[in-house]
Amino acid sequence: MNAIPHSFGFAQSRAMLPALQGLEAAIAGTGGVLICGEPGTGRETAARAIHRGALCGVNGSLEDLLRETMRPLEVSRPFVSVDCTPGSDVEELIFGTVRNGHDGLDYISSGSCLRRAFGGTLFLGAVHEMPGRVQTRLARILRDGEVWVRPESGAPTMESVNVRVMASLDASHCLSDERVTPELERRIAVHRITLPPLRERREDLPGLIRILLCDICRSLKVQGKSMSTQSVELLCALPWRGNFPELRGLLHALAMKVPDRLIRLNDILANIRLDGNALTFHGGGTLKEARERFEHDYVEAVLELHRGRMPEAARALGIQRTNLYRKIRQLSVQRKNARSRS
Repeated sequence: MNAIPHSFGFAQSRAMLPALQGLEAAIAGTGGVLICGEPGTGRETAARAIHRGALCGVNGSLEDLLRETMRPLEVSRPFVSVDCTPGSDVEELIFGTVRNGHDGLDYISSGSCLRRAFGGTLFLGAVHEMPGRVQTRLARILRDGEVWVRPESGAPTMESVNVRVMASLDASHCLSDERVTPELERRIAVHRITLPPLRERREDLPGLIRILLCDICRSLKVQGKSMSTQSVELLCALPWRGNFPELRGLLHALAMKVPDRLIRLNDILANIRLDGNALTFHGGGTLKEARERFEHDYVEAVLELHRGRMPEAARALGIQRTNLYRKIRQLSVQRKNARSRS
């Protein structure tokens, strides 16, 4: 089961509202879809949700669509994905081995990804990595609306290009698409959707963590596990540079390693560093110094999560507000999101 669709179902943060509106518009509409976001934010999953919703005519809430998305796709229309990152012959994948014929016509193979996507969706992952000549050729075929298809045996036939093209674009290229040709952009960017990273969706994380952990325990056939309040607070404060794959990987490790049903703060600390990367050992310093470093980073992270609001942060840390003020002074913690006082 792909757990990333839950990222749309648990969307209470303001950062996800434009993405949800874009998803609903793309499902109800036609034309190409350009999905921007960092790796791991669920760009292909969003494309599959649009594909599924448009084909099945799902009405009602987005959660209704997501329940449908998790079931086996019974409709026959294809969803064909092509990874455009360097290392593969993208042109051959999309168009097949057939090149322009001696008659000057453009041919594609019957087994090419473009031909197999007819009647459904062609998804282009990392479209900005696609060579310019391939972008130009694809844009021309989409513009013409028909192409010659050469089967493995027999004469070629002219066929209508009945395909919806969706594509993903890395977040760093969303504001400046100079690596996507204008001709192709016009055909794949009828709808634009931007998926925010997890660090901008901290309000969604407690629900996401609970659902993902439940799914992982079920798939591993281990007893269901839950997390202590402090554990959830720490996970919500991490930067999650790898987004959902990183979060799922950590939860998978915890489900495998922690023997108890309750995952505690020490279990989290045994598997992560406060910068969100895998735990590595750094020698040097006394135990007291190491404890102070952790306290500093943890208090700072919880304060950031609660945007510098002392009552909420103290409650999450399980200490009195006066004690939190004292900790901040002792540890020289910076209140990054504290409200300015006039």
